[in-house]
Amino acid sequence: MDIRRPASAVIAILALLAASCVSEPPPPAEPVASAAAAPPAPETVVAPEAVQPAAAVVQPELTPEQKESQELDVIYDLVGEGDLGAAEERLASLAEERPQNKDYPVQRAALLLSLGRYDEARALLKAALADDDSNVEALFVLAMVERYTGDDKAFRAAAEAVLARDPAHAGANAAMGDIWYEGKDYRKAEASYAAALRTDPENIEALLGSARVQYRREDYDAAVANLDKAIALAPDDPLPFLDRSRVLYQMGRYGDCERDLDEAVRLAPDSPWNYLERGRLYMDTGRPTLAEADFDRSIELDPGYFLPYIYRAAIYEAGGRDEEALADYRVITGLYPDYWYAFESIGVLAWRRGYWKESYAGFDRAATYTKAHPEYYIAASLALMRAGETKAAKDYASKYLPRIDKEKLPIQWLMLRLVLDQTDMSSELELRLGSERSLDLKASMLFYLGSYWLARDQPGLGEKYVRMSLEAERVGTIEWRMAEAELKRLAASE
Repeated sequence: MDIRRPASAVIAILALLAASCVSEPPPPAEPVASAAAAPPAPETVVAPEAVQPAAAVVQPELTPEQKESQELDVIYDLVGEGDLGAAEERLASLAEERPQNKDYPVQRAALLLSLGRYDEARALLKAALADDDSNVEALFVLAMVERYTGDDKAFRAAAEAVLARDPAHAGANAAMGDIWYEGKDYRKAEASYAAALRTDPENIEALLGSARVQYRREDYDAAVANLDKAIALAPDDPLPFLDRSRVLYQMGRYGDCERDLDEAVRLAPDSPWNYLERGRLYMDTGRPTLAEADFDRSIELDPGYFLPYIYRAAIYEAGGRDEEALADYRVITGLYPDYWYAFESIGVLAWRRGYWKESYAGFDRAATYTKAHPEYYIAASLALMRAGETKAAKDYASKYLPRIDKEKLPIQWLMLRLVLDQTDMSSELELRLGSERSLDLKASMLFYLGSYWLARDQPGLGEKYVRMSLEAERVGTIEWRMAEAELKRLAASE
């Protein structure tokens, strides 16, 4: 399950649980004063030395219940200030002093959860449920523990157990909404969020969940309305601002979107996701320098997450900074080996730099992830030819030629066959190219044909076909990007 909310947000659970236990502080004791402390009559002039000191105020000893109430208030204040460690320590002491109060272990487990101490939290909750398996709040906090430890099955089982005992439980309904949402059953997700809001109209998780469903079905006004409520209820929570920024972006309200992202960054300056989102906005609105700075910051905060590298590499590539882009794509392949586009990009950029063996490796790896791009086979085999490894190129073409359907993809088949044979007999391919209607396909095959002739040390023919590829103006295709580099290399060699 995609857990979008930081673990510290679970302090909301503690607030709900503690609210029933926190009472007003005991009223101050009435002071007991002697007659000598009474003020003189207005008409009497009293010499300073005649004024007697007031009698000491006598404070009655607090009852155990009042002491407990005061300690709870201190704990509640510590939670509000974000000092969760101190709050947990004091609550642990209080629970030890008052073992008869069965709420304290559950509240303490919620704090431990917020601190990321999942095993300790689970142990407390299991013990609480062993004493009373109908303890709904213990079950709910246990559900949150399972959620944040990534055990989706246990999370769902605990949430369902809560609803079996209390069908109107707002937190559990919101949790089930998240389960349905992650499972792409948006109708059931919406119903669960609605059930949560019927019980608790101010449930932040349900408001956010409802807004996500509304955003998905493009009901942007309704989504903004729910997110406005969430922000009014939790103005210090960055997530509603982040969610609203996405909706505002889709509505074309880029200025408002940016303001929300700025606020999310201000509220959570150590969150890499906030910088990533704002960087994407900067990138989409034509401000690559600002975008790059935000992607740098996102990577600095979480160097193990692949997505900001992807966007930063795109900025590098668009700016002609091929070496920096290559470095980022190499990192991406280590962090997310299944992301075939990174291997494709390595193939393209390495080709542009003349790193033929690395280009081959990139295209070869990209080809293992998808059969929808037979041009990867062609590019990989040609990269081997450009590296001077003609036999390896033939072997590669021989291996992958049977994977191309000659009837459905005759031009691609002929191109790879040409690499396999390595002859001058390209007439059939040229005839096919002359009648091809798809400009994208025609341009890409012209480029590969030009690359073939360049690998065969026939620069005249090679340049001819590469120029024909560019003249098709299929801007944005990988072959167009490589064709530009080919012409620069040819010009530099003259």
